This record gives sequence, structure tokens and C-alpha cells, in this order.
Amino acid sequence: MRKSKAEFEKLFQTASTIQKLLQAGDVLYSSIGPSTYFFSHAGIVGSDGRIFHAHPSGGITESLRSYLSRHHHGGTITLLRPKIDPSGAAEWAERSISLMKGYRFSRALADPAWNYCTKFVWQAFWSGARTDLTSARKQLSRRWIFPRHIKHSAHFEPIAKFSLEYRL
Repeated sequence: MRKSKAEFEKLFQTASTIQKLLQAGDVLYSSIGPSTYFFSHAGIVGSDGRIFHAHPSGGITESLRSYLSRHHHGGTITLLRPKIDPSGAAEWAERSISLMKGYRFSRALADPAWNYCTKFVWQAFWSGARTDLTSARKQLSRRWIFPRHIKHSAHFEPIAKFSLEYRL
């Protein structure tokens, strides 16, 4: 089903508002809902303002507007700002996105080939900024990185929350 003109205008306004706030290394955290197949989702902002994230087809990079258009059924996006210098994390994400072969839940934290969204964000901060977002400090080689580890990390400050109320 096609979006109405009003729905496209709302998407553009939301994208424009969020784009003004984005900085390299910020994380966009999407709420659980139909748009994310009832999982939450996370992506990291690169130095060019594009979003780097895991997708079933592999690692993808896209504009904020394209990223938001994936949220067909509404939901919310929380903008998380790192409390540390995130430039290394953003650079790692930019360099490593092409290494991702596909979206697969793998506990091997050093493996960027088979990845999922929150693991990719964790890898960016671990490899690029020497920061463990979970602060668990154990089993850093093999374990799960859950969405709550990103959303509730002490290393982030929630800057804004956006409602995506448009529908297809």
C-alpha cells in the first residue's frame, strides 16, 4: 500500500528534526513493534550522517530518511548520545559494515561476518572506542548482546525520543 502525501510529509519532518540532532557515533534505538518484527533495533551514525546497521541481507548503510521509512507501522526511535568520544566507534562501523555477510544471531563477538544489530553496535564501541557497552567484563569472546544492553548502557545519554505515527 502506498503512503499518502501527508504521511510522506510527516516522515520528512521527522527525518529533518532528527537529522539536525545527529552526531557521529550516536545510536538510534527503535522500539519493539511490527516495524521491527517485534524485536527492537539499533544502528550507529557515521561521520557522514548515514546510518550503519545489520539487515537480513547483510550490513547496510542508508540515509536517515531511508532508515526511518523502514518503520512502516510506527513505533518510537530514541536517540542515544555516547558519553565518551565516539569517533572511533563511528569509524569502525564505516570500515566494517561491508564485512557483514548476513543477519545471524552469533555469540562470537569478534566475528563481524555474521551479525545482528545490537552486536554490531557493541562491536563498534568495543573495537573502535575500547568501551564495553554492557560493563559486564566477563566472557567478552562469546556472549549475547541484548537490546537492553544498548538502551540502558551507562555509556549513553538519551537525547530525544521520536514517535513515528505514520502508517502505510
